Amino acid sequence: MNFLLIGLLFAAVYAVAGGAASFVAKKSNTGEFAYSEATQQAFLKDCSENANEWVCGCVLARLQGSYSEKEYLRLDAEMRRGDQDYKFTSFLSDAVTACDEEYEEESSVITEEEARAYVDKWVKTTKRRDVVDEIPPQLMEAFGKNTARKIRGCVYDNIVKDRERFVQTVMEEGYPEDNKMWGINYALDCIPEKFTPEIEKAFIKLLNERGLPKSISQCIMKSIKKEYTMKSIFAGMIADKELFVAMFTMYATKCAVE
Repeated sequence: MNFLLIGLLFAAVYAVAGGAASFVAKKSNTGEFAYSEATQQAFLKDCSENANEWVCGCVLARLQGSYSEKEYLRLDAEMRRGDQDYKFTSFLSDAVTACDEEYEEESSVITEEEARAYVDKWVKTTKRRDVVDEIPPQLMEAFGKNTARKIRGCVYDNIVKDRERFVQTVMEEGYPEDNKMWGINYALDCIPEKFTPEIEKAFIKLLNERGLPKSISQCIMKSIKKEYTMKSIFAGMIADKELFVAMFTMYATKCAVE
C-alpha cells in the first residue's frame, strides 16, 4: 500500500524542467495523427510513473488528435529544456482535466458495503510490523529509514483508529492497490515539520537530473526552507499544484540570475 508518493513534491520540478509526459503526470479521441510505437511507449512509460495509466492513454489520444508527431516531439523537447509553450501546456492541462472526468465516469463505484468488507479484511490481515518494515525505496531515500518507519507506523495507527474514515476514503479514492496516490492525506498527517537531510539531498539530485546546475538546485532548496516546513510544502502541493509550479518557477528564475 503506497501511503505516500514522494513524486507529489517533485511534480513541480517536472513542470519546471520536465517534459510533456511529466507535466501530464503532475496534473493528474483517436486523432488524425498516428505516432510511432516508440513515441507512444515512451510517453506512456514516463507518464504512468506518477499518473493513472488510463488517463495517460486518454491524453496521448488527444495529443494525436491535435499535434503531429514531429510537432509533439519538438514541443516536448522544449519543455525538457524549460522553454514552455503556453498554448501547448494549456492544451495538456485541458486534456488532463477532461480525461480525469472521463476516468471518474468510467470507474466503477465502490459501495459502502464493499468498502466496509474491504476495510474489515485489511485490518484483520495487515500487521503493523509488516507495514512499518516494508518501506518503499522512494520513501526510504527521501526520509531516511527511521523517519520513514515513523511515518508508516503513524499512517497505520491512524487507519486502524478511525475505520469510518478508512471506509470513506476507499469509497472516494478506490482501493489502495489501484491508486498510486491513495492515502496521501493520511501521509500528510504524519509527515514531520522539519526537512530531513535525505529529502533535501533527493530533491537537489532530482533537479540536477532534470538539467539544473547544482548551485541553482541548492539555492532553490534553501529558498524553500526559508518559507515553508516540509509538511506545509506537501499540504500546499495537495491544495494547489498550479500555485506551487509557479512558486518553483519563480525560485528557479531568481536563483539563476543571482
